[in-house]
Amino acid sequence: MNKTTEQTCYAFERGSVKRVGNTFTDGKRLYLFDNLIAEHRQDGLYISNAGWQSKTTKERLNGLTGVSISQSKGKWYLNGKEWDGQWTRVNTNPPPAVDEKAAGESWNYSKGWKSTDGWRGYEQPTYAVCGANDTGMWDDSPCRSDVAERELKAAKAALSKAGIPTKLMTCETSNVFCVHHYLIVRPKDKQKADETIEAHLETADTSLLYSCKN
Repeated sequence: MNKTTEQTCYAFERGSVKRVGNTFTDGKRLYLFDNLIAEHRQDGLYISNAGWQSKTTKERLNGLTGVSISQSKGKWYLNGKEWDGQWTRVNTNPPPAVDEKAAGESWNYSKGWKSTDGWRGYEQPTYAVCGANDTGMWDDSPCRSDVAERELKAAKAALSKAGIPTKLMTCETSNVFCVHHYLIVRPKDKQKADETIEAHLETADTSLLYSCKN
């Protein structure tokens, strides 16, 4: 077991916040490259390969107590049974007590895929509060880069005035000509940030900016 696996899995199993390189846990969930691969639920510990049958994913999951993943002829086996990588409960242990304050103050860069139909969609960060689409600076571009940048800058200023720090994340979409830019906040600031953006959108002159409130 390598050091990253040892430290992050140890923290995750004890409900602590820890980030080492490409792996992060907020005590409730374990992420690899911002993909959720394990989480404590009320009825036990669940794991997934998040669609990536990689050596690193297998290494991290094997760092968890009661998880043994092996591979043979391109197939994965979880505790001796063939496994397709979908969410599977591996034990019925109660979730650990989590330091909610530390989890709320940490930056969580996880993201998920939002489907718009059977094969199209886009990535969106879990703690995004607003976004703007960007289709470049072409003459016929419907979402000009400079407009997206200007509106996100104004939203950032509104959040900063409210005492909320932000970070910018750019995510892919199924449209190769379009990316989505987002402002993300710390988990503890999400509710206040959503309210701030809603108020900003009511008064600001915008054409691309949108709220990511669930």
